[in-house]
Formats: sequence, C-alpha cells, structure tokens
Amino acid sequence: MTSKLLMGASCLILSAAAPWATAVAQTESTDTPVAAQGTNGDEEAKVYESIVVTATRRAEKLSEVPIAMSVFGDDAIDQTSVRELSEISEYIPNVSISGHNDFRSVITIRGVGSASRNIGFDSRVGVYVDGVYMGQSPAVNQELLDLERVEVLRGPQGMLFGKNTVAGAISLVTKKPSDEFYGKASVNVGNYNLRELQGMVNLPIAKNVAAKLSISKTDRDGYIDNITTGNDLDTKDVLAYRAQLRITPTDKLEINLAYDGLKTDNKILVGEPLTDTLGIQKVTIAPEPRKVAFDFDPTEDRDVSGAMMDLTYKFDNGFTAKSITGYRDTEANYKNATDYAPVSMLYVEYGDKFEQLSQEFQLISPDDNAFTYMAGLYYYNQSADTNRDVFLGDDFLTAFIQPVVAPSVAPLLNLDPNNLTEAQLAFISSLAGFGPVGSKVINAGTVDTESFAAYFNGSYDFADRWTLGFGLRYSVEDKDVNWLLDGRNSGVFRIGSTNVAPGDSTTAPTPLVNDRRDSFLSPAVSLSYAVTDQSNLYVKYSSGYKSGGFNLDFINEDELAANSGLEFGKETVDAYEIGLKNEFMNGRFTLNLAGFYSGYDDYQVNQFVDLGGGRTSIRITNAAKVITQGIEAEFNLQATDNFSLQGSAGYLDATFDSFPGGGTAGGDVSGNQLPGASKWSASLGGLYTRDLPSLGATFLTRLDMTYKDGFYTTVDNQKTTTLPSTQVVPYGYIDSVTLLNGRVGLQSDNGRYEVYLWGRNLTDEDYLIDDFRDFLGTIVNHPNIGRTYGAELVVNF
Repeated sequence: MTSKLLMGASCLILSAAAPWATAVAQTESTDTPVAAQGTNGDEEAKVYESIVVTATRRAEKLSEVPIAMSVFGDDAIDQTSVRELSEISEYIPNVSISGHNDFRSVITIRGVGSASRNIGFDSRVGVYVDGVYMGQSPAVNQELLDLERVEVLRGPQGMLFGKNTVAGAISLVTKKPSDEFYGKASVNVGNYNLRELQGMVNLPIAKNVAAKLSISKTDRDGYIDNITTGNDLDTKDVLAYRAQLRITPTDKLEINLAYDGLKTDNKILVGEPLTDTLGIQKVTIAPEPRKVAFDFDPTEDRDVSGAMMDLTYKFDNGFTAKSITGYRDTEANYKNATDYAPVSMLYVEYGDKFEQLSQEFQLISPDDNAFTYMAGLYYYNQSADTNRDVFLGDDFLTAFIQPVVAPSVAPLLNLDPNNLTEAQLAFISSLAGFGPVGSKVINAGTVDTESFAAYFNGSYDFADRWTLGFGLRYSVEDKDVNWLLDGRNSGVFRIGSTNVAPGDSTTAPTPLVNDRRDSFLSPAVSLSYAVTDQSNLYVKYSSGYKSGGFNLDFINEDELAANSGLEFGKETVDAYEIGLKNEFMNGRFTLNLAGFYSGYDDYQVNQFVDLGGGRTSIRITNAAKVITQGIEAEFNLQATDNFSLQGSAGYLDATFDSFPGGGTAGGDVSGNQLPGASKWSASLGGLYTRDLPSLGATFLTRLDMTYKDGFYTTVDNQKTTTLPSTQVVPYGYIDSVTLLNGRVGLQSDNGRYEVYLWGRNLTDEDYLIDDFRDFLGTIVNHPNIGRTYGAELVVNF
C-alpha cells in the first residue's frame, strides 16, 4: 500500500509536469510576447501578482519554494468571515484545528498532532506570530487580528523556525506600521447575540517612526442549555489587542517592537454526556441534544500576552542580520463538573501557567547569488507550572457512596444500605479510602525546559534549471521536573501518590524530581527543477524530532509504580515529499500538487486506558511506528477580472504501522488509523464582484463549500460501545460533514465604507466536533453550534 501510494503520487505529479517539460523552449520564446500582445492583439494582457511568502526568511514566490505550503491572505480572512485560527483549517488540505474549548486545543497536520494535555507533553505543531513561538495548547487559538497572511507549512520545519516541530508550522504574519495615517473600524452583529467590535489605527509619529494599535472585542451567547443553572454554555467573551512600533533610523536598520494580549472568560462545554457518571447506562437527565444538567457552569479563562523585538540590519555586501527576541506569558484556568451530573459528586479545577523567553539570531545571504543560505542560532527557555485539583463535592456521600459503595459494604457492617445516616455514609466512605467531603486529590508541579539549536538552510543553483536545497539542524533540550501527585483521598479510584508504594495510605507523598536530555541532528535535502519559468518540480527529504517528557497526569497507583520516572522518550520522523507548483495564464491560474510519505519512530501516544475492575488511567507511551502518506492539491483561478475560484483537496492515510499492546484494554492496534485523521478533506470557493456605478460601489459575493471526512477519536477505531447495561451508544467516531459558508456585500468606490451579510454553516448541518471518555467513565461528545449569520459594517479612514 505504501509503495503504491507514493509511486502513484509521483506518477501523477510527474505526468502533470511532462507536457510543460517538453515545451520549455516554446514557453520561453512565447511567454513575454503573449503578455505584451494581450488577448485581443492590441491591448496589454493583465498580469496577476504572484503570492509572496516569507517562511524561508526571505521574500520568495510561493511557486518557487520547495515546501508544501498554504497561504491564507488578508482578503481571504475577510471574505470567508473567519475570526480565529481554528476556523481556517476548513480551507486547507490535511489540516485540522479543534473547535472545542481552547484549554485543550489540538492542531493536526497530515494526521499528526496532539493537545499538550499536561505541562510535560509538548505539541507537534508550532504556532508562530512574526517568528515568535506561541507555546502550548492554551495559547495557540489566536484571534486573526490585523494579519497580512497566515502561512501553513506541512511537514518538519526545524530549518526555518526556531522551535523544532515534527508535523508542521503555522506562521501568522502581522501588518506592520507604515508612514501614512489610516485606520479601520467595524461592527459585526449576528445570531446568538453576537457582538463584535474591531478597530485599527496607524499613526506616523515622527520621521521614520510609526505605530499601530489594533483591538477586537467579541461577545456571543452560548448554544448549550444547562437546565440546572438556567445558563447557556459555550459562550464567547474575548478581548484581543496588539500594539506595534516600527523604527527605521537608517535605510539599513529596521526595528519592530510589538506587544499583544488575549483575554477570554467563557462558560464552556467540555462534553455533553451520553451516559451516566460511571458510564453504566445511557443518561436519563437532559438526554436531548444540546441540553445538559450540571450543578454549575463549567468555565475557562485565558490570559495570554507577550512582547517581541525584531532587529534587522542590511549590510553593504547584501547580507542581512536579524535578531528576534520573544517573551510570552500564558495563564489558563479551567473548571469542570467531571461527574457531568446535576449534583456535586466530583469536580476539577485546573490552573496552568507558562512563562517563556526565546532568542533567535539569523544571518541571511544576498538573494542574487547562485548560492544562498541562512544560518541561525536559537535559544528557548520555558517555566511551566500546574495546579490541578479534583474535589469531592458536597453531594459525594449521597450521590456516590450511597448508590455505588454502600450496597456492598453496609451489609458487612450490619447496616441497612437503604437507611444510612450521613455519619454512617462518611464512615463507609473512609473505609473505601476516600477523604472527607471537600477534600481533594492534588496534582501540582513545575517543568523547566531549556533548549539550544543551531541550524543552516541553503540552496544552490548548480545548473540552468536545477536547484539543490539542503539544511541541517542540531538541537539539545533539557527538561527538569518537580511534581507532586497526592492521591490519598481517591479511594477506589486508586490514584497514585509520588514516591509512595501502592496501597500505602499513611505515608505522605513527596515530590518526584527528575530530569532528562534529548539531542538530535536532523538533515534535509531537496532537488528542484524549473520545468518552465512558471512550473517547478521538486523532491524533498526532511527529518525532525519531538523531545520526550513526563506524564504529569492523574495516574493509577499501579501505573505510577511501574513507571516511577514517568518518562516517555523522544519521537523522530523521516519525511519524503514530491511536489509540482505552477503558474499559468500570466498568473491567472495557479496549481500546486504534493505527495508525501512520513515515517514516525517511537511515536508518543497520549491516551485514556481502561485497567479493568473500574480502574482507569492516563498514559503516554511510545508507539513502535506511525506512517502517514497522501496527496494534496490546491488551485486558484482568476477566470475573469470579476470572477475567481479557489479550491483544495487532500487524501490522507495515517496509521499505526506497529503498536502492540496499545489499545485501550491492551489489545494490538497495529494497522489502525490515527485518532483525528480524516482520509479526505476538500474545499471549493467562488468570488464574484461587479461594479455598480449608479451606487458608486462594487458588489461582492463569495460562497465556499468545505468537506471533512469522518475520523476515529480513539486508537481502538471503534464506532460504538456497549455499556454494562447492554445499551449501545455511539462512541469513537465522528461522521463526515459538508459545510456551506457565504458572504455578500457592497464596497464603496472611494474605499471608505463596506457593508456585508454573512453566514456560516448555511444549511444548518448538525454534527459533532469530538467525543471522548472522561476519567470516571462518562462518555461525552461535543456538538457544533449550528447555523450562524449576521451583518457587518466597516469604515475605513
């Protein structure tokens, strides 16, 4: 299967290139005359500008960069009505960004991704803003505030970005201040009581000094009814801002400073329960879709901020030196009714804090030489703190001990299990190993990470149409952990305690102190051939690694004893790619194709496991091997001056090549698909504009259709599960979905006013975003918001 798919992709791309290869000479002789002559022989043909990207740290045409890359520009952001990073993935092949709560955001590229569920587990996909790494899951879902473009790079990217990433990188490029005064203000209102205000002003302060301030405030009601409290869940309350300063004291030196922030305070839905708390039978209270019965409203708040300084100096000999300094501070707090019940049995309060400093130095060679290169040094330091507590709620005795524990224990004490006092329930609870009501299981600690890297990335035009690309990165990463798990109040759930033997409930736990070091040398090489001046074929090999870490989660005492260091090892990837990038019809039509094959060794799997006998745990292990392979295509056609089409398609086969013992109950899941990996994804969009002289405006309408195939949510690749009650519930698979989004409006000819009507999920599709099994065994899922629509007014000045 592997060889056939890779060979098929290669043949497809090579066959697409063949007609142009045989016509190289003809193309060279006719391209310029055609552009000058025009379509009717007497007027000049319109030449459309090529897309320019800076992911390689120099301005290059997208069609000439040997990387599978998607670009989402500022016009596309406005025209598609997307407002946050998670919404962009609908339009990009083989990319998925979770749409549920931001505390556990998951970005998947080519089937590979991960939520940094705890502070000891890093993400596989890096998110960068102007070259600065944003950090772990709570920081990644950024508002798309005054951006020039979003670049999505698929595959390992250690030679281009400071922080090593094994699956890919998402680069958000902001619009820099300029020396003209201008601004923008917008009001957006919609259903679910959506209110969004945005503003931006660019101010020239002095000669060669300009500043810009951008701000956005969004509020929206929820769409999940908590019938116990009477409130809606999955609300939105977001404030985002960015202040920038650009100084150009000379024509050789440019200084860019920025400070940004993001604050959220939301009532969230972690999951809508399909079963009772222990997963024994179907839920009987609020079983209707988008209704829940929790004793309180789960909440999530984030406070993300940071500063950056970019110094760029151009030497007389054409070399450029660059320094990028970044500081990020992320704090996320989360509270959930983990019992998913209208009474207070158990609830959790999580608080994670990340503080990070990064420094990158780059030396970039001149652009006009046959041999070009970039050399870089990177330093990264992160201090992560976690405080995660599980509390025994006020109703723990009557809602849990009485129906679950007392029926088997009370008769042994000559007590009637149906007629127990609170004191008797408390005594039975203590016999089962639980603490008193209000006590908690403690999970707290720190992980300090320090990494150094040196990298080199270059290309050499060794023949007329041939370019050899090459790169090398050496990384060293140290992690130190100081972590305490105190499970003495967990009773029959048997949560472990650090440095305490299983079954010992009298010894006080002490912190686990450990450290580890990972180092890796990752090479990359590519070969590009300019089939014509507008068509480039490339083959590429790249490698990368993800450092190991520590599983700082709520771990069963037997699991904890079996792996007292809680370590998991690093994973590595070898990636192969073949691609063809084309520009035709004077830039009117672009077509990019890519085929890929990636092999991951010691792949890190973060999963919920069933240990039997009602015991569960969170486990991180290194799977033997994972293989992802597939094909991607993207096109953009400017059919006429007034009508354009854009589209993409991706096929993905992402499987565990070998993972014996990796199933939830310990079974062999070799050959199973990776969780979250859709086989097919596609999008198709059309934009039409028309001048309306009578109104002094331009009419604009855009319609987009997106498709995402179904995917599994567990390594077991199940679609249903049978409960102890013998009832069957859907679990483990999310069905495919096709969405239709649209926007229509007017833009005044003087560019000052814009007004739009917009809608997302216009056909009101009812689908799920995710499902999972929580710690007590509750099976939950997360439904989508349904159709949204609204109106927007924009004033430019």
